[in-house]
Amino acid sequence: MKDIYYQISGEGFPIVFLHGNGEDHHIFDQAVLQLSKQYQCICIDSRYHGQSIHAGELSYQQMAKDVMGVVDELKLEAYDIIGFSDGAIIALLLAQCDLRLKHVVSIGANTKPCYIKSFYRLTFYLQMLCLAVFALYQKKARLTLKLYRLMLTQPQIEYQQLHQIRIPVLILAGEFDMIKEYDTKQIAKALPYGIQKIIKHGNHFLLRDSFLETMKEICLFLDACHQEESHENMSGTPINNR
Repeated sequence: MKDIYYQISGEGFPIVFLHGNGEDHHIFDQAVLQLSKQYQCICIDSRYHGQSIHAGELSYQQMAKDVMGVVDELKLEAYDIIGFSDGAIIALLLAQCDLRLKHVVSIGANTKPCYIKSFYRLTFYLQMLCLAVFALYQKKARLTLKLYRLMLTQPQIEYQQLHQIRIPVLILAGEFDMIKEYDTKQIAKALPYGIQKIIKHGNHFLLRDSFLETMKEICLFLDACHQEESHENMSGTPINNR
């Protein structure tokens, strides 16, 4: 897709990496350095981020469609996702509709803006107020304002929607995450094959500030999923029931 930028590293089972609000694919550089030894790592810049197009609809649903477009272009029959924050939200949306998606690592997802802790929401609103003046004449400020607005109005995912996700999902969050613990627990509870792990002393930015422990959990999850698939393929048992 010419509108959506992505880069590929390594060989093996494909993993799509989806970053958070206001970031780009480089937040995964250290993780990709490790995982590309075993997997094909496909790092995408979401719409309105990085080197991807800064035009069109700004929504998590559109970003999910963009990811599916990249998967179509690469002709992937199966893939996993590691998503952080906004990227984790997009992963949960894709898990509801794309049968090619087999496993998800969700880092710091939320189902609704109200589950961002009040302190952080207030901070974002105050920053939007400050940006409003600069947005009159500064392109970067206008973009940041749009991205904050996205985060404070979307997503609107109901827990019952997550019941239809019939694949393994690792739900990661920090002990001191900006997402309310209630939402993290309810996401894991709603998922038929959800596994919740809370990183002790961790914040929202687990791959930055709790890298080793976070990567340990990710690698354990991916290894278990793919070892089980290999065993089931050898035994002739269907991989999943979707």
